[in-house]
Amino acid sequence: MKDVSSLMQSRIKGNYVALFNSIAQVAADYQVGVYVVGGFVRDLLLNTKNLDIDLVIEGDAISFTKKLAEKFDGQVESYEKFGTSTLRLEGRISIDVATARTEYYSYPAALPEVKPSKIKSDLFRRDFTINSMAIKLAGQGEFFLIDLFNGEVDLKNGLIRVLHDRSFVDDPCRIFRAIRFEQRFDFCIEDKTKKFINKAVESSLIAQLSGDRLINEIKILLNESSQVKCVDRMRELSILQTIAPEIFVDDFHWIVMEKLESALVWADMLLMPKKPEVWFVYFYTLFMVTKDEVFKGMMERLHFPRNIYSRMCSERECLTSAKQDLNKKKELKPSEVYDIFSKQSSETVVLLLAICSSERVKKYAELYFEKYSMSAKIELNGDDLIGMGIKPGPIFNDILKALCDARVNGQVKSREEEIILVRSRFVK
Repeated sequence: MKDVSSLMQSRIKGNYVALFNSIAQVAADYQVGVYVVGGFVRDLLLNTKNLDIDLVIEGDAISFTKKLAEKFDGQVESYEKFGTSTLRLEGRISIDVATARTEYYSYPAALPEVKPSKIKSDLFRRDFTINSMAIKLAGQGEFFLIDLFNGEVDLKNGLIRVLHDRSFVDDPCRIFRAIRFEQRFDFCIEDKTKKFINKAVESSLIAQLSGDRLINEIKILLNESSQVKCVDRMRELSILQTIAPEIFVDDFHWIVMEKLESALVWADMLLMPKKPEVWFVYFYTLFMVTKDEVFKGMMERLHFPRNIYSRMCSERECLTSAKQDLNKKKELKPSEVYDIFSKQSSETVVLLLAICSSERVKKYAELYFEKYSMSAKIELNGDDLIGMGIKPGPIFNDILKALCDARVNGQVKSREEEIILVRSRFVK
């Protein structure tokens, strides 16, 4: 075993050194084995910042977390069914604490059944060797690295390796995680692990995942900084062909995807009230198909959550309408530009910039966010219109739209001018 106490002291700054020492003291008092595991240990060895702390307890994790909460004056949220707790401390620090456990899968892609165990079994149930290391925090062997599966060697060699040949059978989600870690660290999936992935894909194990689990893994993958590389890797491993063969009918969305990064950079300079969700921009582009019936059939077959399905349909409708309006050759009036962009989400704006890829569209987007969206505010309201003798009804929408257009087009600049416009056009 390797002594990592000096490594932890040199690489863990500020309150985290005291935090680990305090955890070790509680463990010694409580007489349980406590280990920091997984990504924290991996990134410690890589000298990469990671403040997500996962602890494993050889004992009752929930009781241990409550002891920690008393010492640190923290808040505890426990999950009795899984024997886990989350401790939240000041400064946005959170610690996940779990009872050491082993897992059983009753069938491929099933959620696991768990039972308490020792640290060795807990590490063996993990996804990859680089995530299967631990550091004991108290007792004999404290602050020594526990590396039962040569994870440190794989870290040095830049390899993503599973622990056993049924890893992807038990949990096909690990296929997406393999790609995620490979691209994040610029590693390579080890040859045997790649063969296991190929076999799992050929056996249609990914199709056995629920829509919720599938969307969650894709979402996490597309939240990485190298989205296009992740997508390309999914193509190379035939994962996308298995999930959604419909997306390979044409190349349009692949071309758009290559332009997304520059569109996102440009959009970041716009004064958007809400910044786009980057993962969703790539997600929508990935599943962008031309024919409506093919798109609808694909969405229903994949069983994505209802909120995602509805959002995809809404974005699709807005995008189609905006493309048609922006592709008109005539110069658009300010009110027409306002009508187009005021209906779009920030994600659709990015897609428009990538799809249309023209200075004209960029100019319109810039004008909307930096000028038209602010000048569209009108001062008259429904009570004012009633006071002018106008009866409530659909005409109110027409009046408010006319006022908004006039404001954006610079024809009206004050409340008094709004009143004049209403009286001239709508009061008999």
